[in-house]
Amino acid sequence: MVALTREQMINMVEQCYFSNVDHKNLDVILDCFAHDAVFTVQSAFTSYEGRDSGIRKFYESISAGFLKIWHGDFEHIVDVESQRISTQFNVRRTDLNGAEASMSNCNVFRFENGKFKQVFAYASGGSPLVPQDYK
Repeated sequence: MVALTREQMINMVEQCYFSNVDHKNLDVILDCFAHDAVFTVQSAFTSYEGRDSGIRKFYESISAGFLKIWHGDFEHIVDVESQRISTQFNVRRTDLNGAEASMSNCNVFRFENGKFKQVFAYASGGSPLVPQDYK
């Protein structure tokens, strides 16, 4: 069983995951997740199951739906023993029409063997993370 250090969990969240979401590097994003991971947009009561199925479709839709995405201003609460990290952050996105939006969100990541097993996303403004064409 792989257990990550505090620094490794923070790096995984900021550099491996969010940086690649911003750069739309789908394969690197998906490599952060276990095969049987579940990504839940809790504020929209919607879950995506399986790295190579539901989670892949979710990120394909997100990548196609925005011209620019930025995540930053991270604040973390890390529980190494439980292999969990809660991250509060800001998001700026530009949609395909050029409209910009900002949000303040919080994600809770649960790791298993060095990968995301469960992610719970809490997004300000309701359900802006749920692509309208994919449920």
